[in-house]
Formats: sequence, structure tokens, C-alpha cells
Amino acid sequence: MKLITILLQGSITGLLLTLSFGAGFFALVQTSITKGLQKGLMIAVGAILSDLLFIAFAVFATSFVNSELPKYSEAIRWIALATFLLLGARTISKSSKVVSGTEQGNRPLYYYITKGFLLNLVNPLVLLTWIGISIYLQSALGYQASDLFLFFAAALVSTFASQAGICLFSHKIKTYLSEKFLHRMNIIIGVLFICIGIGLFLGVSGSDNQIQKAKEMLEKVPGS
Repeated sequence: MKLITILLQGSITGLLLTLSFGAGFFALVQTSITKGLQKGLMIAVGAILSDLLFIAFAVFATSFVNSELPKYSEAIRWIALATFLLLGARTISKSSKVVSGTEQGNRPLYYYITKGFLLNLVNPLVLLTWIGISIYLQSALGYQASDLFLFFAAALVSTFASQAGICLFSHKIKTYLSEKFLHRMNIIIGVLFICIGIGLFLGVSGSDNQIQKAKEMLEKVPGS
């Protein structure tokens, strides 16, 4: 019964994180529509690799998180701001070049894996969320190493499955979208990237609030 509860908690957590409508979500939709399903999935793969890195960090670097991470918060804020501003500006500037998935660049797949990885990596709230979840699981729920492994494995599988579903749906509807719509979509997503960067810059200092939100999210999961 405990095994099922842990897997259920992890799976629902992964689904909720995917549907949090962050930068990764918009990148998945945009790439799947304008570049094709395969490249959208590569964004998802990159995001999962980044999540895996963050989870390992959250679980095994508790002392660093508690004592050292706050020292770098200012630098993290500036890096996140610069990255999302550049990404937003680039997306807007290229919006007029959207034509079709086959004509849109011949970049190798690892480019999209790297893009998905970096979108997660420069978003400090993703790291803080995994830290909050890890702390809550160990302190409040008393999870041991084997429990953590099962939980995070289920969360990552659920996250990737959800992202793959988003990619597939976005790819399926592309035939119904006009070039004018794609042009506007890229402008909107570019603006959203800029807003996300500004929001992170202004709000990332509230790490305690983010960790508390992660705890509250887990408390709503059945079996907590």
C-alpha cells in the first residue's frame, strides 16, 4: 500500500509541475507547433535531464542548500533575467519568419535538448520547488532513500509523459493554424518569456514561499 501511495504522490506531483504553465510549457507548445513533434519531445528530454540534476542536488546537497545557496541568489536572479529577456526578444524577432515545420531551420536534435535543459536550469523556482519537495518528504513524511527514489522516479516519468502529451496535442492541431496565428503566437510567447524573466527577477528572493508552496502542493496529494 505504501508503494502505491508513493508512486501516486510522485505521479500527481509530476503532472502538477508540468501544468504549472512556466517557460518550459510554452516552449513545448511553440516548438511542437512550429518545429515538429520530434523537436518538441527533445525540449521535454532536456527539461527532464535538468530536473534529474536538480533532484540529485536537492537530495544530496542539503547542507549546501541551507548554508551556501542563499549567497548566490543575486547572481541567479540576474542570470535568469538576462536569459529570459534574450529568449523573449529572440522569439519575437523571429516571429515573422514562421512558415512551416519543414522550413524552419535544420538544427540538430541536441540543440533542442540543450534548449529544454537551459530553460529549466536558469529558472531558480524549479530548483527551489524540488528542494521544497525533498525537504518535505524527508522531514514531514519520513521518506527514506528508497522512498525518495520511487517518488522522484514516478514524478519524472509522469512529467515526461505529460510533456509528451502536450507535444503530441500541439503537433496535431498545427494543421488547423494559419501562418498569421503562428506569427502572433510567437510574439505572445516571446512576451511571456520576458514577463517570466522579470517575474523571476523580482520574486525569486522569496525562496521560503516557494518551498512552502511545494509543501502545500504535496499535502493535497492523496496519501500525504
